[in-house]
Amino acid sequence: MKCGDITMKEKKDDYSFCFRKASGLKLVSPNERLVEVYKRKSRSALNMLESAKEKQEDEWILDTSYYAKYFMVYAFFMKVGIKSEIHDCTIFALNSLFVEEGVIDNSTYEELEKSKDLRVGALYYDKDFGREEILKRAKTAPEFCLKVESVLDKITKEDIEKVREKFNVLKSDLLG
Repeated sequence: MKCGDITMKEKKDDYSFCFRKASGLKLVSPNERLVEVYKRKSRSALNMLESAKEKQEDEWILDTSYYAKYFMVYAFFMKVGIKSEIHDCTIFALNSLFVEEGVIDNSTYEELEKSKDLRVGALYYDKDFGREEILKRAKTAPEFCLKVESVLDKITKEDIEKVREKFNVLKSDLLG
């Protein structure tokens, strides 16, 4: 293994803090009211995205497109009963619990991860990703949200149980 290469186990080990922090990953009761709240927040962010695009506010385009996606994913988490106040932990769990269990496809995880990285880069490091890349992320937002909402609306009780069981296994594995 070359220096810099990282195995999936090593990567997962880096996220053990997600289960130790009070604001990290927790199993909670599924909450349909919060599912609807986060869906509404996602739609609101999509509306603001249109305004940011009209005004050519690139940083706000990145923010609103990311939050539109993030809120819809978080609605998905509320449907299953997983709480996380740390974005990196939410995205880690999206991959480790939903993608790996075949509930949602890998492209959903990759898109959310890419949107977060661009947002963080622009917000905290003043990186210029170019208008084309920014608009590409914005263009994916409505379709992303519809795709996640469609999976959310069709998720079965069996899938929810499978994800919640995997949550406990993952937590146990990472905390030893």
